[in-house]
Amino acid sequence: MKQTDVKLNSRIPEKQINLNFQKAKYKNADEAVLFIHGATFPSQLSSGFQMNGISWADYLSEAGYDVFALDFLGYGKSDRYDYMSDLGNEFVNSCNGKDLVKDIDIAIDYIFNKLIYNKIHLIGHSWGATISGYYATVFPDKIDKLILFAPIVQRSGLTSWQKPTTVYTDLSPSERINQFLSHIPDDCEMTLEDEIFTKWGNEWLKSDPSAKERFPHTIRFPSAWEKDLFECWNGNCFFYPSKIKNSTLLIRGEWDIAFNEEEAHKVFSEIKNAPVKRYVLIDKSTHVLHLEKRRFHLYEEVELFLKSK
Repeated sequence: MKQTDVKLNSRIPEKQINLNFQKAKYKNADEAVLFIHGATFPSQLSSGFQMNGISWADYLSEAGYDVFALDFLGYGKSDRYDYMSDLGNEFVNSCNGKDLVKDIDIAIDYIFNKLIYNKIHLIGHSWGATISGYYATVFPDKIDKLILFAPIVQRSGLTSWQKPTTVYTDLSPSERINQFLSHIPDDCEMTLEDEIFTKWGNEWLKSDPSAKERFPHTIRFPSAWEKDLFECWNGNCFFYPSKIKNSTLLIRGEWDIAFNEEEAHKVFSEIKNAPVKRYVLIDKSTHVLHLEKRRFHLYEEVELFLKSK
C-alpha cells in the first residue's frame, strides 16, 4: 500500500523526526492510529514490516484507519543524534522516555492541525508503550484510545546489574534475532515468521545509514531506553498506570518475560480511572508477538478494541 514520509522538526533544533503515513484502503471513519516503536528497531521493522504480504499497518489500513508511525531520533528515517557519530554529547541527557513525549506531541499536533480527524488512537510497543502510556497521562485530551502492547513497567526490588553508562548500542541483526529466539521456551515450536530469518535483518541494516561503516555491520541506536529500563526495574519508573484516563487495552504474549503475567495483573488493577479497560493474553507468543505467527490474534484484538464503544 502507498506510504508517505513526512519530516517534522523535532524537540531538538535542526533535528527532524520521520512520520510515516499510510492512508486507509477503505476509509469508513475520521479516525487515525499512531504507532510508537520499541527500544531497538524502527517502525518499518515493527508495525510496518510485511510478512506473508501484510504488515500490522496494512491490516489496520484495510480496517478503515489512516495509519501513522513515528520514528524517534536515532532510528529509521529520522535524524541521528550527534553523539551517535561521536561528534558531541550535548543532548545525551535529554533523550529518555519523558523527553521523547515531546516528539510524540509534535507528531500528534501535526496530524490534528494538517489533517482532519475526530480521533487519534495511540499504539505503543515495549519501551514505546511505556512512553505512550506516559504521554496519555500528560495529554489525555489529545488521544482517544490507548493500546499498551507489552510495556516496560515498574518492578519492586533491585536488579542485579548496574545502571548503563553507554550512550548508544551497536547490535547486529543476528544478535537481535538470537535474542528473539532466546525467549521461546525449550521444546516449543518456532514462533517467529519466516521473513524474520530471510529479510528482516537486511531491512534493519538498511534502516541505519551508518551500518556499513562498521565491520561486522551493526545497527546503532540510542541507549536511553536502557536507563529507563534500569529506573523502572529499580522502582523509579516515570510511567504511572493509575494516572491513565483514556480507554486502555493492555496486551501481552504468554511467554513475555520483559512484561510478565504478575506485572500485567498489577498494571491492570492500577488502571482505575479509565472509562474502559481490557487485558488480553495471547498464548504461545513472546515480547515480539507482532513479528510472530500468532500476530493476527494481536491485530484482531486491537481492531476489536478500537471499534468498541
